Amino acid sequence: MVMNKFEHTLAAIELNAARKLNWDYQQFKESFGFTVNHEAIEIVLKKNLLPESELQTLKQALLDYGFQYKKTVDDRVLVFEQDVALR
Repeated sequence: MVMNKFEHTLAAIELNAARKLNWDYQQFKESFGFTVNHEAIEIVLKKNLLPESELQTLKQALLDYGFQYKKTVDDRVLVFEQDVALR
């Protein structure tokens, strides 16, 4: 039950990010892969790297749900951790 609730939250995060980027949701899903790893979300860029402006928009979209940008791994994986203050 808890996982089901988080899956809905993850879908909401994805929809919010797609909306903020002004992308079609299908285009968004084809470009990014979301993986939940403990209290972090890893976003894998499946296609090209994002321009800085879109990267900032993506970071803001996750911040809306309490996830802060932590690091980039190999220019393709963005890691966001849940805001400690919100836990």
